[in-house]
Amino acid sequence: MISVAHAQGVTTVPYAKEISFTTDNDAYLFQKKDAYYTNGFFFTLRTAREKNGKKIVEGYELGQMIFTPLIRKTASPADIDRPYCGYLFLRFDHTKFDDKHNSVFQYGAGIGEVGNASFGESVQNSYHKLLGYGRFTGWQYQVKNALGADFGVSYARAFHEDSSWIKFVPVVEANLGMNYTNAKLGAYLCVGSFENNSNSALWNARIQSKSTATKRKYELFAYWHPQVILQGYNSTVQGGMFTSDTVQVLGKLQQWMFQHSWGVCYAEGRWTTNLELVYQSKEAVDQKTAQQYVSIRASYRLH
Repeated sequence: MISVAHAQGVTTVPYAKEISFTTDNDAYLFQKKDAYYTNGFFFTLRTAREKNGKKIVEGYELGQMIFTPLIRKTASPADIDRPYCGYLFLRFDHTKFDDKHNSVFQYGAGIGEVGNASFGESVQNSYHKLLGYGRFTGWQYQVKNALGADFGVSYARAFHEDSSWIKFVPVVEANLGMNYTNAKLGAYLCVGSFENNSNSALWNARIQSKSTATKRKYELFAYWHPQVILQGYNSTVQGGMFTSDTVQVLGKLQQWMFQHSWGVCYAEGRWTTNLELVYQSKEAVDQKTAQQYVSIRASYRLH
């Protein structure tokens, strides 16, 4: 079991900004598999402020995700069980924390591009060449260029929290847009040493606009995050809403999905590090297997 520190009334240094880098890849599992959601890079800037006595964190994210089928040496469209697709996006998120109810409300909007203009093919070929990996040979069948806007909202509230070692936080989320339309129902089960939601690395909330009293100097906790997902639209599987091309190979969306994330998070001072294993059921009907990948995040806070 993770050990717990019992510090009382620690006053934190107010770091008002945070930059973070996240990398996702199935290669981190060392299973010699490279398929489906195969790579992701995310750069994020967050800032904190107060409004009407409530803490607000705003984030600006640039990200890219790359998707490929199971068979690397694609000889024909019949070998493609999940479409080739890159997804490049910019997103803004606004998160408000309510200490009275220990709740988190977030809304966000973004714009994203699928297709060759997302640089998925060129980025994958570049790092595969650098690392000596084999090249996927079916990018000529990738999803065609399409630009779309998306909107999302989520709400979480601690259902049970024992500050000494465990908390349970249900989460509901909905997204509507030209790239992703879905609804998600899940929960976080955290075990270890952690802060209330408004100051926790679980919600990227270690930044402050003013000196804040916290329970302890650091957080160290493990978590499990199961989700049930109802998919309405996914442009990385189905292509852009208003594009049609006989060359691109698209897929049929799997309506219901299940996802499990297991992670460990450590945060102290200026730094947060997070290691997460994600299992995800099939996104596309013809997809031969479920997928797994590892997500690694490092965040640095500054005044």
